[in-house]
Amino acid sequence: MNRIRRSIAAAALAATLGAAAAQQPSRQPYDILADPDFLLATRSLSATDALALAAHLNVALRQYREAIPMYEALMKTTPNDASIWAMAAAAYNRADEPREAFDAADIAITLAPHYPHFYAERGIAAFRLGRYAPAIEDLQHFVKAFPVNARARFYLGLAQAGAGDAAAARKSLLRARALNPALSVLTDYYLALIAGSQGQTATSRQMLADTLAAFESADLPVAPLARRQLREVDDAVTRALRRARHDADASVAHLPAAPAAR
Repeated sequence: MNRIRRSIAAAALAATLGAAAAQQPSRQPYDILADPDFLLATRSLSATDALALAAHLNVALRQYREAIPMYEALMKTTPNDASIWAMAAAAYNRADEPREAFDAADIAITLAPHYPHFYAERGIAAFRLGRYAPAIEDLQHFVKAFPVNARARFYLGLAQAGAGDAAAARKSLLRARALNPALSVLTDYYLALIAGSQGQTATSRQMLADTLAAFESADLPVAPLARRQLREVDDAVTRALRRARHDADASVAHLPAAPAAR
């Protein structure tokens, strides 16, 4: 079964299995391989194709930890399938395993360098590893082919901020915000940090206050966590500004720069 057919099959099954998965306890992952509908739909498939479909469905259901071992098995049995390496990279990225994501995406690009899709996952992984220059290069390559992809624009902005290009970062984050308003709270949070790093303390604090208010008014499961994180932001901005001022003074006095905040 080729990649297109697997994608079509995954889309057809995702809604059915998604409804079943919604009935599971919140902490209990849904076992796709034991689902009767999945078993019925895949009875004519090879074991490899059925496993690939199950891995794709786990990604569709945001069960990235369950998808990863499936992709790892597939990478051993079908090592020349670039799409498997790329999907594994996406699962690794979403499971906060950037080193594995970078390596998997790198192999996907080696196998099929003409597919810009693969560069996005490698760029995101590179950003998370603190490799800002290659992250920017990969993400720019991707957005050149897919200029309306908000996720790539968002990570491009973060990588540009990490590289110290605040103007480019602001432009990319604003573009991501315009393309996907659902990213507005996250983009505003980072735009506030950028403003703070440039000495715009009042603007930064106001944006952070607005961001906190947006989280507090949102009926989202992540809202309590976001509130706890954002309560620390004002202090973090203050520390960053203090460090920046120290570094500026140190450069004039030829003193060592301040250590990075933990």
